[in-house]
Amino acid sequence: MLLLAGSAIGLAATGLLDGSPVSPEVAPNPDAGNGVPVAGERDAGLALLASDPAEGLSWGLRVLHTTRGQVCVQVGRVQDGQLGELGLDSAFGDDGRFHPLSGDVLPPGYGGSAGQTECTSPGQTLIFEDAKADRSGVRLLPAEFAKPPRKLPRAGSPPPVEGLPPAKDLRALAYGLLGPHAVSITYRTPDGLRTAPVRAPGGAFLLVEATGDYVEATRGYGYPSGIGGSIGGEAGAHGVDVIPARLRKWELETPSIVSAVTFRFGAHLCSQGVGAPVRKPCPTLRPKAVQRSWFSPTRSLHEPVGLRLLAQSRHACATAFLLYPCYKGQVSFLAPYRISAAGADYDIEAQAKCKVGGRPETAWSLERDVRAHELIRTVSLGLFVYTPKCASTESFRVTYRNPRGPSRADPHESIVVGRVSMKDAVLPGGARGGR
Repeated sequence: MLLLAGSAIGLAATGLLDGSPVSPEVAPNPDAGNGVPVAGERDAGLALLASDPAEGLSWGLRVLHTTRGQVCVQVGRVQDGQLGELGLDSAFGDDGRFHPLSGDVLPPGYGGSAGQTECTSPGQTLIFEDAKADRSGVRLLPAEFAKPPRKLPRAGSPPPVEGLPPAKDLRALAYGLLGPHAVSITYRTPDGLRTAPVRAPGGAFLLVEATGDYVEATRGYGYPSGIGGSIGGEAGAHGVDVIPARLRKWELETPSIVSAVTFRFGAHLCSQGVGAPVRKPCPTLRPKAVQRSWFSPTRSLHEPVGLRLLAQSRHACATAFLLYPCYKGQVSFLAPYRISAAGADYDIEAQAKCKVGGRPETAWSLERDVRAHELIRTVSLGLFVYTPKCASTESFRVTYRNPRGPSRADPHESIVVGRVSMKDAVLPGGARGGR
């Protein structure tokens, strides 16, 4: 059941002792990744509460705005009005304590996080759901995903996950942000579809069901994702696109927790999805004229790019199943454009055409603020072997990527900054590759 914060909730009082606070995966940085909560929001109050099917601690949702322009949603268990995670099911050494979760604990990059936290850009919508979420509030627990599957899944089914706790210790969890026009959300329960209001102004919602009941409600069709997944969309002033057409088409084949969303545009109600009390379909946002060059630019500034090979230890090479010696690549360049918020970024990608040798197949992004004309030195995530006869066909390319197209905040189009061939790399000791 979804409940607004402040509503009366009948829950069993557990009175767990406080444990150590949840630690971020990397030190919070206001200028990198998703940033940190803006002033005054680090310990913001909860926007939503939802009861737990087992009548333990309730669940809560907090909305945060960050220094890099992101909107983040944190979900966890609640004790004394505080959001946190529980030491259960191998989390926190099974200490049985409540571990407070501050607003600083955000995903270190634009990807996922160990906790139930999702971040997105303003104007974008988010639906996260996991039919096998852990009751601890921690997203992935290593001890629970260590066993390989005993058999392959049938075609079209999600991969089986071995080592999960019993269904009574799991939750069907869904939460997200649906934009300022969202009115209510329709979702599945063991007794059929149910509709509940969302929280203004951002359209926040939080759903918690028993996993076993969800299996029964979907008649064993399976889950959208065994360990969770998010769906991004967009809500505009005159239309929405929060449930992609491919999911609406496959609704009967792979039922999801969220079935439909109802919106209000002026005096008119409409919905997107299946089973909403208002059947009139909402206008769908017209796809923007997304130019291929915004994602895969071909025009280049032909700026100089440097490459230095950094020798790695024998152990590191063996761990990566590479011959010794192996290397990482340090790429350097002058950034032509400023970056002050999440969205636009500098990407570095290794390109290899040689069929033998180390094949440096690695790519990464800066994911931080950058000054215009700043000297950037960044090291590859992947390791590779340097093969002289392949050096001329292997290179690193630097790209300024603005996937949503030029805007007031990011006025420049995506473009290739430059590239450097492996034959021009500086080897350990100062020698040049290919010479």
